[in-house]
Amino acid sequence: MFGEKFVRVIRQYEKTGDSQKALSELEEMERKGVPPNARARFYEAKGLLCFQMNEIRPTLECFRVALQSADGMNAGDRQRLCSNYVMYLHYMEGVTDEELRDAHFSYGQMFSHVVPFPHVRRTKERLRVGYLSSNLSDSIVVNFSVQLFSGYDRGRYEVVLYETGQKKDEVTDWLRGMANGWRDLSGLSAEEAARRIYEDEVDILFDLTGHTEGGRTLQVAAYRPAPVQLCGIGYFDTTGLPAMDYFLGDVYCDPAENDALFSERLIRLPKSHFCYTPPVSVLECRAKYHLHRPVVFGSFNNFHKITDGMLRLWHQVLCRVPGSRLLLKNVSPDLKLVKAMRERTLRIGFLPEQLDLRPGSWKYLDEYADMDIALDTYPYPGGGTTCEALYMGVPVISLYGRRHGSRFGYSFLQNIGMGELAAASPEEYVEKAVALAGDAELLTALHKILRESLQQSPVMDACGYVRDVEASYERIWQEWLDA
Repeated sequence: MFGEKFVRVIRQYEKTGDSQKALSELEEMERKGVPPNARARFYEAKGLLCFQMNEIRPTLECFRVALQSADGMNAGDRQRLCSNYVMYLHYMEGVTDEELRDAHFSYGQMFSHVVPFPHVRRTKERLRVGYLSSNLSDSIVVNFSVQLFSGYDRGRYEVVLYETGQKKDEVTDWLRGMANGWRDLSGLSAEEAARRIYEDEVDILFDLTGHTEGGRTLQVAAYRPAPVQLCGIGYFDTTGLPAMDYFLGDVYCDPAENDALFSERLIRLPKSHFCYTPPVSVLECRAKYHLHRPVVFGSFNNFHKITDGMLRLWHQVLCRVPGSRLLLKNVSPDLKLVKAMRERTLRIGFLPEQLDLRPGSWKYLDEYADMDIALDTYPYPGGGTTCEALYMGVPVISLYGRRHGSRFGYSFLQNIGMGELAAASPEEYVEKAVALAGDAELLTALHKILRESLQQSPVMDACGYVRDVEASYERIWQEWLDA
């Protein structure tokens, strides 16, 4: 009876997308008692619904209960559950670097039963590089990785793209024509997918997804289908996976003390470990920027990234800049999330007239002209949204910490020569935002030069970026041969 009702609620949610109603029904079922054999599935589902409602703390609490009750799940489902848990930990303020590291390392222990494929060390005239992703379609990961698929040295490398997800679009078709090979692994088990890669004799496998999308690509990489494996770009922390050898970073995102936070060896590129390619939709932008008086601050980051601590900092900024307003635009088009964000901001102390809250929309780049200064989130900063803002001419104030994933804004700003916009403390973050808002001449100048600054920087130097990555490939391949 319990199982039938649970299935009905989930199917109804999948049909309507009404997460609030589904969550209310699950909470009513919970009050009546959840059978032990249903706890893992139930609390995983409840946690996902809480996440959809942007309730991060309850999300993590549900996933902890699910993980404690996961003995009856098969290995793949337990691994997916753990991947989602460590992914969602990044949205939570107050989680220490060590707690995140330990959670990721615990994930790696779930693969002790996996027998890796054997490999023979031998020199090769051309190295075969495989890129493994769950989303080779119109996505920000492609905006950051496409140059690796199109600009590689064809005399030294062969490139094969491996897709594990279901989404396909015109970008997928475009990517298929770039590389030497394309494999759709979406219908295969993790072991079957790994065998396909192994049989292709891939030398270096680059996982672009990590723990996002339920960690599907990590389950494949766990079998070590390639002798040398690395992760990065689409994920921003250690994987904790023993079969993952390296993680791609740069000198700005990864200070020396970060080595202790990774199970992998860090590759520190000398400039940026991101290479940004703007979406073609930028060609359709027509809005013209003009300085707003009073100043408009803004963020187009996913509302999941906006913690109460971040809202308090933004409230301090607005209190210090009389008449200023805050424009927040979500990634999701769900109006219920906009309403929930309005309630949160009002509880923090914002006045209604200080706020401009918008749902996500497909074409939104023109809306960057509606703000003067972008305020980055922390501890989970923007990646694609930061580059979009800079490309649209909007200066970004970014707060950074120690760990790799908190330093994206710092890396971007250093690479474009605007490191003074990055802040090492909350107090400095507020001061920099207030100071910039008070300098109309500087603000106007930045809006005029930022796109060119980004275009002329290592962040958009496709040739230089591919050379740096390929130099790293040569080094880690040689390390494999010499081991």
